[in-house]
Amino acid sequence: MAGNKGTKEKGWLEFKYRNTGEPIRFPVGTVYGSGDGPTLLVLGGMHGSEYAGIEAAIRLFNEVDPSKLKGTLKVGMIYNLPAFVNNLGFLIPHDGRNPCSTFPGTPIGTYGEAMAYYFDQEMLSKADYFVELHGGDIPEALTPFTIHPASGDAEADAKSKAMSMAYNIPIVVKDDVSNPNDPPHAAFGVFQARGKPAILCESGQQGILKMEEMQTHLTGLRNVMVHLGMFDGQIVNTVKRIFLEDYVQARSEIDGMWYSKVVPNDLVKKGQVVGEIRDYFGERIMEVKASADGIITMIRTSPAVKPGNVIVEHGRIAGRDDSQ
Repeated sequence: MAGNKGTKEKGWLEFKYRNTGEPIRFPVGTVYGSGDGPTLLVLGGMHGSEYAGIEAAIRLFNEVDPSKLKGTLKVGMIYNLPAFVNNLGFLIPHDGRNPCSTFPGTPIGTYGEAMAYYFDQEMLSKADYFVELHGGDIPEALTPFTIHPASGDAEADAKSKAMSMAYNIPIVVKDDVSNPNDPPHAAFGVFQARGKPAILCESGQQGILKMEEMQTHLTGLRNVMVHLGMFDGQIVNTVKRIFLEDYVQARSEIDGMWYSKVVPNDLVKKGQVVGEIRDYFGERIMEVKASADGIITMIRTSPAVKPGNVIVEHGRIAGRDDSQ
């Protein structure tokens, strides 16, 4: 897509998976502002059942007036369309991969890796700033939070943190993506590792579209665009922030049934039991403990677990707004 200033266009990015000839399709739109400015990419539906982010991406594209925009807004409405149409949580149905593990991708890899490659080539690599929208998948309950990746590039890291601060969500998580022995494979982490500011934003839960959770995203996106100078307006700032570091995604190591003892926003101490896994006869076979003092951001709400499933997320409280 290539358009003139002051215009808006929408359509499909379409490719073929080389291994099978199957189509790879992304619904996308671009708003070309009347004035000069940066290029911001907003992406919904990395996980196809996280609807608050999908709806916010669609609404943002439709509401932005190109005559009032400075720069270019690119929107991917639903990245993981195969999961969306199949009501599937987390994974790409063709290969069972989580798309957050597939970037920057390759055209000759799995279907998910090819998706990542083509989207990167056509959308991600052409942006100056990136916001990846999430919304709590089918078995997840969470409290809204943003993640700003830390790549070791001081300028880019400061800009991504400022974007997180502008999003008007109370929990701001720092995520280290600077380890060369463990490079990022999520889109926002790969983008940040290239020296470009990115954030991941969570609002929504359990595969349900609630308008108030969508509105959290939409307010945050408008704020980011004002922050970046893409249009005039006032940043909505109604929250007092808690800053988290040493963020942990605790995963199940076994098959069984998960029983949480905490809920999102609970404060926990290191070593505290946050849940347990029982076998199918009701016998406890594993306790899950907090690895540090901190706050719970997400819990798995489905009892069904297998090795690798994320069952609880939490981070260490590293600071609070000065106003608190």
